[in-house]
Amino acid sequence: MGPDRRSIGHQIEDLARRTGAPGSLVEQIRAIFLRCGVPLDHDALPYLEILEETFCRAALLEQDNASAREAFDHHEENSRRFADSCLELYGQLRSMEDFLQGVERYSAEEGKRRRRQARERAAAARRKAAEDPGRPFFVILTPSDPE
Repeated sequence: MGPDRRSIGHQIEDLARRTGAPGSLVEQIRAIFLRCGVPLDHDALPYLEILEETFCRAALLEQDNASAREAFDHHEENSRRFADSCLELYGQLRSMEDFLQGVERYSAEEGKRRRRQARERAAAARRKAAEDPGRPFFVILTPSDPE
């Protein structure tokens, strides 16, 4: 014959199964009862409400935690996309500055070639940054750090 369905031990197991509570929580709850001198084979009725509340709160906390992790990951990805856009814009601005500061005026073909090179440098910098999983959310470039 298995454990009594009304016992504290059975109720803990049942609530853990229904809420998906981690084994560590189950062990901690069992340990609390045992430390207080309440055997797990006693009737659970006096403790049922607090047990249900504890397991339900633990399940809600886990859901909130998962939701927060997902939101953080989404925020991190958006921040990286923003950083990539800033990097590209910076490269374009540097190219424009270089073009405007040139001593000699370039032909239309040379201007196209320089703009293409600037876009290629910016794209290469984006690819390089995307390959580094430990890169910061925002990359702030200064004139001393052209790429």
